[in-house]
Amino acid sequence: MSQIQEDFLTELKSNKKFSVKEYAELYNKYRMIAIEDEENKSADKIRARAMGNYYTVTTLSNFINNENKLSRIIAFAESI
Repeated sequence: MSQIQEDFLTELKSNKKFSVKEYAELYNKYRMIAIEDEENKSADKIRARAMGNYYTVTTLSNFINNENKLSRIIAFAESI
């Protein structure tokens, strides 16, 4: 899983001026990749989703220092 997190972090660092929407789109992209990776490792759907969410939220929250912005990104990601 660390490779997916590294790829996500690299893409987050690629542009310091992402909008909330762009961050949300990246979050969803890597969340789906992480979930698929967990399913490929024989995790059931519930566990795969939980772990995929955990990995991407952890990476995003380590990158975004502003709690308000982080909350807006996650809320927006859940709405699309």
